[in-house]
This record gives sequence, structure tokens and C-alpha cells, in this order.
Amino acid sequence: MKNDVLDRESLTLTVSEGSGYGRNAIVPEENVRLTHVEAGTPMGELLRRYWHPICMSSELSDLPKYLKILNEELVAYRDKSGKVGVLGAHCCHRGTSLEYGRIEENGLRCCYHGWLYNEEGKCLDQPGEPDASDYKDEVRQPWYPAEEYRGLVFIYMGPLDKKPLLPRYDILEDDDAEYLAYRNYSRGAVAACNWLQLHENAADPVHIFALHGMNESLFDFADVMGIKPKFDFVRSDRHVSYIRTTDTESGNRLIRTSTIFVPTGKCIPPPEVAGTDPEKETERARMVGWWTPVDNERTIGYHIERIDPGKRIFQPPDGEIIRDYEETQRVPDDWEAQVSQRPIARHALEHLASSDRGVVMFRRILNEAINAMERGEDPPGTIRDPADQIVVVPSGNEVIAAHDLEKIQ
Repeated sequence: MKNDVLDRESLTLTVSEGSGYGRNAIVPEENVRLTHVEAGTPMGELLRRYWHPICMSSELSDLPKYLKILNEELVAYRDKSGKVGVLGAHCCHRGTSLEYGRIEENGLRCCYHGWLYNEEGKCLDQPGEPDASDYKDEVRQPWYPAEEYRGLVFIYMGPLDKKPLLPRYDILEDDDAEYLAYRNYSRGAVAACNWLQLHENAADPVHIFALHGMNESLFDFADVMGIKPKFDFVRSDRHVSYIRTTDTESGNRLIRTSTIFVPTGKCIPPPEVAGTDPEKETERARMVGWWTPVDNERTIGYHIERIDPGKRIFQPPDGEIIRDYEETQRVPDDWEAQVSQRPIARHALEHLASSDRGVVMFRRILNEAINAMERGEDPPGTIRDPADQIVVVPSGNEVIAAHDLEKIQ
């Protein structure tokens, strides 16, 4: 039976003619399996098998910090003994938010009736109960394990018996170096879109050429990014890298490798490389970043960066760059390109091309990871052996001089 509003015959005809009728008005459902992050969804459960950054260590001072992560309301705090705790936001007594609680020596005390919780959710005191009461031992506030790494606070939100080790990254393991942990404001203080479309960006070498190279770039990418590159893609069980090769006008060759890790980590090499100085510009990446889902349609970003004197920070660390609408149209950047894909990009509407192999590879890894988890196996990138805790990062820039290329060829 034909639909009175839009029949199949009309839809087929308009597609072949290139009209928008029946196509532009119909927006399919999002890919729930890969994009939704709430508990009980495939991706939500997968993400809960990994550690995620939720705030900077410096943000935990003498007041609790309210957060929303993976669609769960949380409160993070540092007690007066220095321990970091992350609790469910609402007190298990009567539901008051613990963001209004008082930080004490060994925990966080609810402002309403004074119940005191430690970093593992154990109730240490109930001032309104009789002195002899042991009721405090019968209740427990929801809590999550927390660890700090180079100035960020990470939490694990999955089953305790599945908790892996917190990954560390070889480029961030020089104890004599200086590191900076900061918010990634390049898509706003809170990016108004799903985490995956932000994360996939670092597996897309063509956007560097088109968005940052062919257009004026907000973040000062070098002119060499505007030269059309050759590119290849490499995957392992835990990451996808693109390898972007550009032959410059001087005859030098720039090889740039960028990597995204399962599930939300990324490592992008410095963007200011010009391809002119093989000695100074050949270097490994200095930054590791993460996109942490707030909920299905909001995301926050964090970076840890090794400070190299004389070289600029990868992204502005002090706040979002507010521009008027006309300027964003004239000089669009990652913020405009990715957030405008809709709050959740619709995979069913995409026409992926050969240059999107990195995106395809990464989505395949995510699907495989969900399958592994559902079979009761550890998903890729799970670290259990301390000998494997340091992740080797493949990202970096390599500049090969023209005369050296002649020897290779």
C-alpha cells in the first residue's frame, strides 16, 4: 500500500533526479549502538570498562565539584587528607546533592542531615541516629574508583571485578619534564554534540587539508597543510593511525602520524610543523587527549601535554574562543564542522569514501570491542599486567630532507 504522503516510487524517482524531496526531510535514527552512552546501552557498557578523565586535579580544592559523566550525576572532591573521591551526586539518605556538602578530613558530609561518606561510599557518621546505632554500616553511597595522572582525575565506572589498570603513555612518562593538564576548549567549554563525531576527527587526514589547510585556520596550521597529501591507515587491536605524507615545494617530505585509541583517547602531533627543518621539526607527539561523554549530546575534552620550551600549546588552555556567527561562517573550524553534524551524527546518511578508511576502521574496532565484551571477554586496550601499563604512542612528525629522499629513492 502506498503512503499518502510519500510513496516508495516517488522517493526512488527523486533520488535518481537528485531532488531533496523525500530525502532531506527524513532523518533516520542515530546509531544507538555506537553513540549512546547511558548505562545498559552497548556503547555505554563498553565505555564503563575503561578509565575516563573527568576534571583537572587543580579543580578539587575546598569545595566539591558537580559533574555529569556518561549520563550519570556525580560529585568529585578531595578530602583534607588528600584523597580524591567520586560519589553519586545525590545523598542516599534523602537525595540532597552532595555538591553542597562539607569536605572533612576523611570524607564528604551531606549538608542536609550530616551523613558523612568516604571515597568508597562508606557511611562513617549519621549524627541524627542513636550513638549505639549501626545503621551507618547498612548503607553505602554509590562511588567510583578514582586515580590521578599528570594533573587529571580519572574514574572507572564499570564492574569492580573488571577494573583494568589506568593506562599511562610513554610520551608522558619523563618525570623530569613539565606537564600541563588542561581543558580542550576548541569545541566550546562543553561541546554540543556526541563524543564519537569529535573523536573520529583525529582519524580523518583529509579534514586537515580541506578545513585547516585550504581555509584560514583558527589555530595557525602551517601552510604545508594546504598541500594535497597522500595518506594511509594502520590499525592495531587498540588504535587507528593515519599516516599523512606531503611532498613540499622545497622537495622535503613531511610524514605526519595521528592516532585515536579505544575508546576515547587520541594523540595528535604538533600542527605548526612546516616541513622545512628535518632536525627541529622531526619529533614525537607531546600531547594525549580524551573526549569524555557528558551524555549522548554533550562532550568535554581534556589534554595532558609535555611542555617544550619555545613551542606553543596544542590548543588554547584558558577558555573557549567566542566568535560571532558571521565570523564562524567565514572562518569555520573544528567546532563548526563537527558540532554542525547534528547533536548526534546520523551514520545512515553518510556516504563514506576511500579517504574515510580511518573512520571505518575505528567504528569496526568499536563494534568488535562491544562483541568481545558481550561474550564476557576483555575489550581491546584493557590492561591487566603492570608490564603493559605504558602505552607506546605512534604519533609524531617526521621531516625528510630532499637530498635524503634522493638517496632513499
